[in-house]
Amino acid sequence: MQNNITLAVVDDLPADREVISSMLTGYAAQRGLRWSVDCFASGEAFLERLSQKQYDAVFLDVLMDGMNGIETARQLRELSPDTLVVFVTTEADYAVEGYEVEAIGFLLKDERQQQKRFDRLMNRLEPRLRRETLLTFESAGGVIALTAGEILYAEVTGHSMNLHTRDRVHILRMTMEELKPILAEDGRFCECHRGIVINLDAVERLSGQVVTMENGDTLPVSRRQRATLEQAYAARNIYRIRREL
Repeated sequence: MQNNITLAVVDDLPADREVISSMLTGYAAQRGLRWSVDCFASGEAFLERLSQKQYDAVFLDVLMDGMNGIETARQLRELSPDTLVVFVTTEADYAVEGYEVEAIGFLLKDERQQQKRFDRLMNRLEPRLRRETLLTFESAGGVIALTAGEILYAEVTGHSMNLHTRDRVHILRMTMEELKPILAEDGRFCECHRGIVINLDAVERLSGQVVTMENGDTLPVSRRQRATLEQAYAARNIYRIRREL
């Protein structure tokens, strides 16, 4: 189990604090994780608490009476630069300001989509809460840093090397032979076909000559790689079960 993870929810509306807090504790319970969630009614109260306690991640309402979420995040960055920031808002227009304070994501206060957005967000956030090692890659847009858990698979398409994450596809400036040793260091990646390496933790189903990833993408499994892939997939599932005990 994951221990000593501390989260904060900062929102001036009691009902909204309760919703986010309940979602976080429910997520932890479903996955056998142990972490604590503290709630604050203002940015000022949260920042005052930082002098006594550090947080791994904070869920910040953008629009609050008094100090708003953006300003709270700016001051947080000076006091605790490693704390992960997630903005909770009714408007997605704050994304640009969120990037200025290195927010890891946004959660919209939309009851119809909130749970789905929350699940996607936590898939990206949880590996960082576990303090997984960041892997660096040369992409067309510059150097990117990702945890292994954020990567679904990598594939060569034509003359392009595509790295698929849960949020987007990165075009890498490197070959598959250069990429494979980086992924191999993590232990959860396996080649399913020439030019395709998959994250075993992101596999939804392995059937016949096809592997289905958690995002619904289907990838071919070569006859040469099938036995190795099946063995690696079984071993990885056993490891994950033991880790959660």
